[in-house]
Amino acid sequence: MENVNLLEMRKNLASLPTLKERIQILQGKIKAAEDTVNGLLEKYKEESLDVEKLQKNSLSAIILKNFGRYEDKLEKESEEMLAAKLEYDKASVRVRELKKEKEESEKRLSLLLQEQKKYEEELGKREELIKSDNSSEVSLKYRELEAEQDALSRQLVEIEEAIRAGKRAMSTARSAMDHLDSAEGWATFDVWSKGGIISHLAKYNHVDSATDDFNRLNSQLEDLHKELQDLNLSGVASLDGIDSGTRTIDFWFDNIFTDLNVRERIRDDNDRVSGLFDKISGIVYKLDNNVSDIQNKLKVLEQRKNDLLVNG
Repeated sequence: MENVNLLEMRKNLASLPTLKERIQILQGKIKAAEDTVNGLLEKYKEESLDVEKLQKNSLSAIILKNFGRYEDKLEKESEEMLAAKLEYDKASVRVRELKKEKEESEKRLSLLLQEQKKYEEELGKREELIKSDNSSEVSLKYRELEAEQDALSRQLVEIEEAIRAGKRAMSTARSAMDHLDSAEGWATFDVWSKGGIISHLAKYNHVDSATDDFNRLNSQLEDLHKELQDLNLSGVASLDGIDSGTRTIDFWFDNIFTDLNVRERIRDDNDRVSGLFDKISGIVYKLDNNVSDIQNKLKVLEQRKNDLLVNG
């Protein structure tokens, strides 16, 4: 086997312990997240049942109507049902993200275990070559070079994990910006054209999609922050979602002032996501440069090992 192939295998296999640990941690996170989802689902069902009872003219609904409190009660229960649904949706997104990451990690682990077998066979042949050399100085120098490679390979694995986390967050941030751009367009239409329920629905369809992206992005930023901590780099602050109070005001008190407020809030959120995207992009760029530097160092070390074997 060529030396460059062995170097690539060594670099890949350096991630095995980390990958196995990551899968175990993810399994625990999935279990906890699923428990949270189940609890929130039960809460949402209870809130939905309260609304359903009011809408079916139950005894309590009839009494509330007689006292003129039915509409207020229905509105309050509907708001509680919506809040429970939003919490459930947010938690469900987190479960899906964790399961997706675990599945990807397990696929990588399977491939690495196959590669490990090939690597160990080739490593045995190389060790025999080293042991067959009667020069203890050559053997010692070779092991020193191997140790340098191992340290650099482990560092390279950590950097590549951070790059993957950063690119996932960048993709989600870009999606959120697209939805906010569309929402801002509909919000502008609301301000000047009074588009009514159609423009409201179109606007908040994009707002809801952006909110889903925000929930997913927060989860991904947690992963990125952890990866950057492992590399002793500064992390990225969590991103808050769109203020639900602004949406409620816009929906129930439709006028040019609240429409302007919603549009400005959408712009502010878009600016924040854009700034976050640029920050992550800058981090990924620096990490890519670090990868190139380490890869060059590994090539130099491998060449020194090859020279030692040939000339030793």
